[in-house]
Amino acid sequence: MSSVRQKVALQFIVSNLALVANFVLTIVLARLLSPQDIGIFSMSAVLMTVAHVFRDFGVTAFIRREKELTPESLRNALGVLLVTSWSVAAAMYLSAPYWAYFFHEARVVPVVQVLALGFVFIPFGAIPMAIISREMAVEKSARITAVTTVVYFGASVGLALDGFGPMTMAWANLINILVTGAMARWAVARPLPWLPAFHQLKGIVHFGLGNLLTALLKAADSALPDILLGRWMTPTAVGLFSRANSTVNMVSTALLPTVNYFALPYMAKVHHANGPVAGEYLRATSLINALILPALAAIAVLAHDIVSLLYGNAWLQAVPAIPWLCLAYAINSLFTLSAPALTGVGKPCAAIGPNALLVVTKVACAAWLMDGTLGTFALAMALGQLLSVPYNLWIHERHLNLGWATWTRSTLPVLAHALLVGGVCLGIRGALPLGLAPWAAILITGVGAAAAFLAGCFLLSLPMADELKRMQKTLLQHRQKT
Repeated sequence: MSSVRQKVALQFIVSNLALVANFVLTIVLARLLSPQDIGIFSMSAVLMTVAHVFRDFGVTAFIRREKELTPESLRNALGVLLVTSWSVAAAMYLSAPYWAYFFHEARVVPVVQVLALGFVFIPFGAIPMAIISREMAVEKSARITAVTTVVYFGASVGLALDGFGPMTMAWANLINILVTGAMARWAVARPLPWLPAFHQLKGIVHFGLGNLLTALLKAADSALPDILLGRWMTPTAVGLFSRANSTVNMVSTALLPTVNYFALPYMAKVHHANGPVAGEYLRATSLINALILPALAAIAVLAHDIVSLLYGNAWLQAVPAIPWLCLAYAINSLFTLSAPALTGVGKPCAAIGPNALLVVTKVACAAWLMDGTLGTFALAMALGQLLSVPYNLWIHERHLNLGWATWTRSTLPVLAHALLVGGVCLGIRGALPLGLAPWAAILITGVGAAAAFLAGCFLLSLPMADELKRMQKTLLQHRQKT
């Protein structure tokens, strides 16, 4: 367990250093590009998000979950990826004019076509990256992340300064794919196939179908705002909502890359070794949400200050959407490990129903509530997320042997913790002058939030309290040795 904690800690540090770089890049691009430029790219990237699901076809999950990997299984995995990825590339490239017509924006065409080129090269890097994740080889992935982050940052800024507009992120994405693939094949340090095979595909295809539908629905869920706002409103509205979404997503972006890196292989190992995963699922979910939910509560309170400080007053129209998006993300975070746990126990298809219901309820709520404002649209997203909760709990009981009462007992303290931190933030921010500089308001409120976070962990006896005690003990032992 200690080695796993060390790997988690290293991956967390690496992913967050990359996050800081990408966050700085977001701020820089917000100054170099207009909301319309970013909106056009977001509308184009919707297609890429969905296409990635078809491209992967569950192959990387198959590699990460399998007990043993043989050269033949890797060749067959490459065969599946080549067929799916190149088919997706062709479909994207040829359909670009139709997406431009759908969004009433001609500049979507070249962005989609450049994004499509990336799918030609992805298969050769996807397999080594999946192997590295399967082996939890954090040191290797750290080197890859370091190089690709620097390359992507430099390419994006350089292209933006050179006037590429909405094409900036498209070309930077292609460059990043090429560099990532080359680095991964170098780092994996084992023979990898260049030629595909197609004669033992049954196991991969069967496993991939369940993952495909689940991942497709998740991609559709992520793409909904860009599709609906792009169709019903304007590229500027898409850009503003994208900024609101990225503001709320700061916490998830900090934590979830680490979670996603370990979740599936770890849950699969627990299942292969012990069978039931419900206990470990609840403990890990509590640890994750003890960090994510309080941070979302603080972001909801400080939305105006954060947007003003990071992006400037031109983006303040995004603020009304942020509190409702915080609620939506909080509900979603309660089920972060559901899909990895279901896949780990060999039930990837079980996640299809909850994700399908989520997409349907969000679309229905958006159609019902939409009045042309971003705040109401965000409210619809939160309401759709809430309505999907009962189905998720039923899936837990059926496939993970986790009853709703047990889940509720584990979840209520985490929710109380988030409400405590949010209440403290609201009280402090309400007591501060309205005209206070955003950085000062965030700093003062953040100190109070940190104190409330620590107090809540111990008062509510959260699993996070045990982890904090363990960290303190480790630091004390380290000091004594030095």
